[in-house]
Amino acid sequence: MQLYTLAKFSVAALLFFFTVGCSDTDTDQAQVDEAPSSVTITDEKPPTGLLPEGVTPLHYRIHLNIDPANEYFSGTADIDVTLTTATNRIWLHGLELEVSSAEAILADDERMPLSWEQVNRSGTAQLTSERPLPAGDLTLSFTYKAPFNTSLEGLYRVDKSELSYAFTQFEATSARLAFPSFDQPGFKTPFDIKLTIPANQVGVTNTPQIAEETNADGSLTLTFETTQRLPTYLVAFAVGPFDVVDWEPVPSSTIRQEAIPLRGITTKGRGKEIHFALEHTAEILMALENYFGTPYPYRKLDIIAIPDFASGAMENAGAITYREQLILLNENSSLFDKHDYFYTHAHELAHQWFGNLVTPVWWDDLWLKESFATWNGYTVIDKLYPEENYLDSLLNGSAWAMQEDGLSSARRIREPILVHEDIGAAYDGITYSKGGGVLAMFEEFLGADNFRNGIRHYMNKYSGGNTTAEDFIKAITEANPQVDGKVLQRAFHSFIEQAGVPQLTTELDCSNGQPQLKVSQQRYLPLGSEGSTDASWSIPACVTLFTEDGRKNQCFIASEPEQTVPLNVERCPTALLPNTNGTSYYRFAMPGSQWQALLANFEDLTTHEQIATAGSLSAALNAGTISLEDYFKAAPIIAGSRSWRVSVTPRGNVYRLMDFGTSKSEKEAMQALLIQWYQPQLDQLNELDELSPEQNQYRMLMMSTLGLRARDEGVLSELTEMGVAYTGFGKDDQLRPEAIDSNYIYIALLAGVEQLGEPFADLLWRHFYASENVKVREDLLAALATSTAPQIAAKAREAILSPELADNEIVYILYGQMSKPENHQAMWQWTQANMQAVLDRRPRWRQGRLPDFFNEFCDEASAASVEATFTPFIDELESGPRYLAKSLEKIRLCAAYLEHYGNAGR
Repeated sequence: MQLYTLAKFSVAALLFFFTVGCSDTDTDQAQVDEAPSSVTITDEKPPTGLLPEGVTPLHYRIHLNIDPANEYFSGTADIDVTLTTATNRIWLHGLELEVSSAEAILADDERMPLSWEQVNRSGTAQLTSERPLPAGDLTLSFTYKAPFNTSLEGLYRVDKSELSYAFTQFEATSARLAFPSFDQPGFKTPFDIKLTIPANQVGVTNTPQIAEETNADGSLTLTFETTQRLPTYLVAFAVGPFDVVDWEPVPSSTIRQEAIPLRGITTKGRGKEIHFALEHTAEILMALENYFGTPYPYRKLDIIAIPDFASGAMENAGAITYREQLILLNENSSLFDKHDYFYTHAHELAHQWFGNLVTPVWWDDLWLKESFATWNGYTVIDKLYPEENYLDSLLNGSAWAMQEDGLSSARRIREPILVHEDIGAAYDGITYSKGGGVLAMFEEFLGADNFRNGIRHYMNKYSGGNTTAEDFIKAITEANPQVDGKVLQRAFHSFIEQAGVPQLTTELDCSNGQPQLKVSQQRYLPLGSEGSTDASWSIPACVTLFTEDGRKNQCFIASEPEQTVPLNVERCPTALLPNTNGTSYYRFAMPGSQWQALLANFEDLTTHEQIATAGSLSAALNAGTISLEDYFKAAPIIAGSRSWRVSVTPRGNVYRLMDFGTSKSEKEAMQALLIQWYQPQLDQLNELDELSPEQNQYRMLMMSTLGLRARDEGVLSELTEMGVAYTGFGKDDQLRPEAIDSNYIYIALLAGVEQLGEPFADLLWRHFYASENVKVREDLLAALATSTAPQIAAKAREAILSPELADNEIVYILYGQMSKPENHQAMWQWTQANMQAVLDRRPRWRQGRLPDFFNEFCDEASAASVEATFTPFIDELESGPRYLAKSLEKIRLCAAYLEHYGNAGR
């Protein structure tokens, strides 16, 4: 799953066991069967995490009646299971299901009635029978109905253009909203699926349709091929009056003999818009097959565009779902939109191996699919389109994750999941971006071919099964005998099983004739942190030495708090880069003179090395180990980078002081600094006759910086004119996409709202409500949400509760308002007054993230207010306590930053 923003677990701490043990002898089994009363359980508590051992699902047969125009759907579910012991209670999952009939069908066809009860709010249910069910194989059979979910999870309904559609989102634990199930990833079983749907509609699931029957009432019953073994979270359904675009199959290859049927599924009337995504699917899929050396695991591939979707995309086996704006685009779409499509599509396709073919046993090893799909998605797409610099984005994401990882409240990549409520917290930047960055580091350490051999060995060894972190690390070690296995295992464990980002402090020492490097390590912490620096890692470290004979690289394992590394050069290097290729997951620090020497060679660094250098320099500023004056001396060098991903790095440090820590005159001085740093880049780009897509993106970011933040009147006027041309403001009030470069739409709308005020904002609202194109709506709404004009901002807040906004659209307003300090208090007070209504528009597993929206405050009083407001009920929200702790820490760290640098900026 892509969000649009783990050693073996100890089962003893999680499971509840039956009171009678099993015996391997027929005699003992017969005794159990003859004396069933001895196994009756009366005091077993409902499980809050993993289900107890003793019941294993073997096969599902699901038949759902889905009419998206109704409030409810109904169905039957038969689950073949095996019991290791006789029992009169079975724990499983079902949430908000109205079960009208439940029974067990025994091996001799005897039917035993069962009582169904949902026992907690997370969807644990119990089945009980008056007399115990015998050990062995039997079938659990259910008849039930349930409401379509209203918060974008489970089986939910979307209304579009007076038409209704039904979609599913089951990850992580929402299949229980659609059918009775053993809803945890360690259970992989085949599914037989039938859908009864209205006439003239389309039904889609994981496998090809094999039969269609017209019923007496005109409805259709569709039968689909039996699936491969799947966990419940990868099952998917979609029903509605879709456009179905049958595309040219993915051709056979040396790896795969059969072609793969390929289709695009959209809401009615939008089929042509999925052509771009379909055109590029085969090349991405085949590149992944070549990487893994094994064929795509499923019989067909549908890519499905959903108008209202809480996540970015979901890797359902053979039926991948996407937010419309990620998958409906064309050659004229912006570079950001194309980049999002290519990476997200590669990420979800990579999941067909990482997660689908080989599945984590439990959610503490979520990283075994999400970290891997993040890393693999970027690396594969970078090889296909090297001119698009996708690896830059992977390492930029890793650098961003280091900021999150600098929190004392940061979680581990492999965080133990003891109760259901902790699962949602695992879907964060630590799992995705840190995990992806750590894998990139180990790929660099082992070498790309050796790492790939380890991945292939892992996939072949565990194909179709479930794994833990230990299984993966062991497989990588087995495939790389040239590396000390114990060293490799220690290194992996040190990064996945403890929180925090390491900081390597390096110092060249040439005083004794033989150059050497003094290295120390500790956990990096920013100013104001109450965490402990006492941590250590086994770090695959590589350094680059700048010598008279050119660059020389040297690698070693940094495993001690302090160590000295002899350098393989005869003369003292002129400069040192402590992170060769920029791929290692750590910050680095150096004495001031060695920083200066490195920055003097900044233009000669690769983009990846520049990303690592710029990130470490910002980290030093945030830790208070360099002065603001020294940072401002280095900032123009970074801002002049050939890569926009590097160039923009200093902006955030300046913006924070501009927004919170300076007077009007001091803010104007910092705006002048931005012009000094970034005007040269814009001037150079404006002189070019033709811009590459990357250069055009660079130009857009420079215009955004100079116009919207530095308040350069000429740039701001140019952007406003673009906004007027696009919206038809003052003319015919019609949107004209052809009148503007799509890369500039969002910043042009921002400028228009700022410069033209309420009349322009009112026009944007009219366009917003009239449009069904979710990308157009996203741009319009995001621009409106960031306005600091009181009346415009107030109207945006009130729209959060409007039924005319899709559930996934309200986040643009929450984030947009909180991106502007001028709106902070008004947005916070409004949320306090409408807390439950806001929560009701969030998926159950995302409600606990609400404090995340309010981590943009930068003072202790606001931290106290956020804490006092959320504390009384945060325990009731999934993962709520963790997100509240993170938000409070961010607010207080920002306050410490201002306290340290506020006067220095004056």
